[in-house]
Amino acid sequence: MKPPPLPRRTFAAIAFLVAAAFAPALAAQTGTLTGRVTDAADGSPLAGAAVRLSGASSGVTRADGTYRLQAAPGSYELVVSRLGFGTVRVPVALTAGGTATRDVQLAETAALLETVVAVGTRRPDRTATDAPVPVDVLTAADIQATGLTETAQIIQRLAPSVNFPRASVSDGTDHVRPATLRGLAPDQLLVLVNGKRRHNSALVNVNGSVGRGSTAVDLNAIPASSIERIEILRDGAAAQYGSDAIAGVVNIVLKTGGRREAMATVGQTTEGDGTVVQVAGSGGMDFGERGFVSLSAEFRDRENTNRSLPDTRQQYFPNDPRNNGRAVVNHRQGDSDSRDAGVFLNSSFPLAAWAEAYAFGGLSRRDGEAAGFFRRANDARTVRAIHPDGFLPLIGSRIVDGSGVLGARGSVAGFRYDLSGVHGANSFRFDISNSNNVSMGTASPTEFYAGTLKFDQTTFNLDLSRAFSLGLPEAVNVAFGAEYRRDGYGIAAGDSASWKNGGVPILDGPTAGQVAAVGAQVFPGFRPSDAKDVSRHNTAGYVDVEITPVRGLLINAAARVEDYSDFGSTQDGKLAVRFEPIPGFALRGAYGTGFRAPSLGQSFFSSTATNFLVINGVNTPVDVRTFPAGSPEAKVLGATPLQPEESVNYSAGVAWEPSPALSLTVDAYRIDIDDRIVFSENFTGTAIRTLFQNAGFAGVTGGRFFTNAIDTRTTGVDVVLQYARPLGAGMLRFTGGGNLTETEVLTDSVQTPPQLAGLGEVLFGRVERGRLERGQPRNSLNLSLNYALERLAVNLNNRRFGEVSVFGTAAVGSPTNTDQTFGARWITDLDVSYRVRSGLTAAVGANNLFGVYPEQNFRSPTGADNSNAGIFPFNQVSPFGFNGAFYYVRLSWQGL
Repeated sequence: MKPPPLPRRTFAAIAFLVAAAFAPALAAQTGTLTGRVTDAADGSPLAGAAVRLSGASSGVTRADGTYRLQAAPGSYELVVSRLGFGTVRVPVALTAGGTATRDVQLAETAALLETVVAVGTRRPDRTATDAPVPVDVLTAADIQATGLTETAQIIQRLAPSVNFPRASVSDGTDHVRPATLRGLAPDQLLVLVNGKRRHNSALVNVNGSVGRGSTAVDLNAIPASSIERIEILRDGAAAQYGSDAIAGVVNIVLKTGGRREAMATVGQTTEGDGTVVQVAGSGGMDFGERGFVSLSAEFRDRENTNRSLPDTRQQYFPNDPRNNGRAVVNHRQGDSDSRDAGVFLNSSFPLAAWAEAYAFGGLSRRDGEAAGFFRRANDARTVRAIHPDGFLPLIGSRIVDGSGVLGARGSVAGFRYDLSGVHGANSFRFDISNSNNVSMGTASPTEFYAGTLKFDQTTFNLDLSRAFSLGLPEAVNVAFGAEYRRDGYGIAAGDSASWKNGGVPILDGPTAGQVAAVGAQVFPGFRPSDAKDVSRHNTAGYVDVEITPVRGLLINAAARVEDYSDFGSTQDGKLAVRFEPIPGFALRGAYGTGFRAPSLGQSFFSSTATNFLVINGVNTPVDVRTFPAGSPEAKVLGATPLQPEESVNYSAGVAWEPSPALSLTVDAYRIDIDDRIVFSENFTGTAIRTLFQNAGFAGVTGGRFFTNAIDTRTTGVDVVLQYARPLGAGMLRFTGGGNLTETEVLTDSVQTPPQLAGLGEVLFGRVERGRLERGQPRNSLNLSLNYALERLAVNLNNRRFGEVSVFGTAAVGSPTNTDQTFGARWITDLDVSYRVRSGLTAAVGANNLFGVYPEQNFRSPTGADNSNAGIFPFNQVSPFGFNGAFYYVRLSWQGL
């Protein structure tokens, strides 16, 4: 399905805005400010310091400490800040076509950083401390001190409101694990890179893990070594940024300048597995006022972990003497095997006094291997002539992710403009090994290509803003812009052996002669009927105004209109207020509406899995198909076409900064989501097969689909405390963060279609409800201490993950009920580094220092079991995994 061409009126409007931005360029004049920021103690250059002209423009210093800013002629305040140093404010005046120079020295202090942020505001010099909504800033130093190598894990460790559970034995989700914010779905979190929308993964999470039914951004496709800082906006922002920003926004800012860095990390769990080797480097060329090129590259090899226990079940047919052998470990429960390589580029080049060209992007590839459930020798899914002792089927992945951004920005006639084009693509190839297709008998291969999922996204943006001096305490900032985006999604079929019915019955055993399982075991390939290549487009326009009517009162209002080719238009707005009645104490709050468009994967993903049911005493294969919601088969089950999720976000909080070294923020929130998209239950059985037959689909025996089935309400509180003070000859910094969150499915919203209700089926069952309401911690606490003394730095982090629960299909009180709650756990991380010589630092550390594990799955005498017959001791719902202690050494080098 190809989208219609871009409407002429939309194209004309975009062309007009482009012309409006560039037409005055020849006549426009701006002023330029340059300078160098150095350490007051020794005169060394300070790279990465934030520099901003109040109400105009902002940036960061290069590797040699230099900076360059442009703005309209006028008087400004230059504000320079960097973590661990005091903030300096200097008055400057710019003239048309002129260049002013201001060199600044920063002195080390306990003062906290006034970090300029790019999210939650369209004003170029807004900081995290004076923003009307909560914004967390994670610096490159914070990132390295975690000792972690995966971007998603790093964010979880530093931000209490972020969760990153470690799915295992979950097909593709073992390879692309999604992260969540405030307990909402992974795809309700918008991810930006350098302020530009990041494309999603091609994978649709359809297995029983947190995030089931979502299509998230693969955060681990962005190498941690390429990141300068991470900004986390903890507030709904769909009116500002568009779809997916219901929970908030993560903006990843890439490294700039020509700083040269290299790092190598080697670590292993105390169980002797999970070895990680990471090698990373970054560097480039800094051309001073002529721009920069920064290149980062990374390679990471992660060995799988395995915490499964020996399989005590009978492995062979009765009376086989091999059943008397010692039980062995034949499953794999833990991290998948993974090899990642990625490279990212960031660059900027001034073209004229009014224009700067920029480009950034990256390419990464991940090759992974994860395991499914072991097929025993006595299993009807085993071709015993090929696997006489059973087999552990393996899912191999090849994930290729690429993106590129090209744009121009600057200032003309008092307007700041940013014109950009973004293209990103992700592909997920499935390769199955150590398996068989039982329906092909002894002719079955053991390796299969099972197909490829593909997603691509192209976005064009034009953003304009201008500050107007209207005699108010601060200039009024007005921003507006337009966006055009095209999404593409595809499924390529696997080879025929991965999905076909070879026609051979089960060859031996008690079920010999019966119909055999079809397709590659563990992951049947995508069939030709699943293959597709679809796309859609949307256009959008927004306006954003920030005004300070009286000193201490900031009001931010935004509105956005979007029109999609597949489901129509949506309008959303946001109002945020910050009031500072006395210096250092502010009240803030926001109200906004939002939306999330169903992803193309949710709209068009289809697959077929073969399950077995006993029908008339015969073990009969049943094809359970995932149908697009708009397909004729899904309509038989009562499905309706997907619609956008609609949300309302309320927040209120306080920000208290009694001194430059102490700050406290407390923010309460409520997020109501209507028509939330979830995965339905599996519908199988004689009645369902008859329902399909009566509708003319005689070959269909079961199905499931995506649906706007529920409304939810999420409430919570975020608390962040920061404190710093000199201690002896060093500096001590403390950060405490806490998150309380609870999601409730509003029961009255769940309406099972009459076609299914009449058959006793339920559209949205208690297992999925439990996963949404209790599958993520309702409380999380993060306590961090950092002490820096000359060459020595010590980072101690304690993270408390609250309890989580899993629900079973049986009702409470049933002897087969498998509901289980896993208690809260404290996880301690320690990183100790020492600067051996100028630029060279060695570090040792531990993640989960004391080897804490979650509570184990239970086995009940009544038959209730969460452990796969005692094989899997831990549950994948654990928010910190179950690898135990991980120790590492790190060597890093930094030069100019």
